[in-house]
Amino acid sequence: MTGLDPRTRPQSITVDRPSAQLQIVWQDGKTSAYPLRWLRKYCPCATCGEERGAPNSDPLRLNAGPPPSTEIANAELVGNYAVRFDWTDGHGAGIYTFAALRSASEAGDFEPEKLPPGLGI
Repeated sequence: MTGLDPRTRPQSITVDRPSAQLQIVWQDGKTSAYPLRWLRKYCPCATCGEERGAPNSDPLRLNAGPPPSTEIANAELVGNYAVRFDWTDGHGAGIYTFAALRSASEAGDFEPEKLPPGLGI
């Protein structure tokens, strides 16, 4: 899929706070809904990727602090290929490509084993 593919080009992007979801209407007419909790858990930035891959069996490993926020303070487009979120806890490094988001939507659910490799897992 290229950047011009209507399956990976959003027509509209909406953060629905009451339902805690990101909704994307794609140019091909399909609508996808992503739980904000899922988006934050699988943030594609390097720091979050390293934290997801860290072993939990180390008894000396300290928790990093409170759980990450799942509330979006701001969203901005990154070129014509991705979206980036500022979360209310100050995190904002993850760039979610439209191709990866569409692939995740087409996988049928948001379980880790079904996610596309481009989502930083």
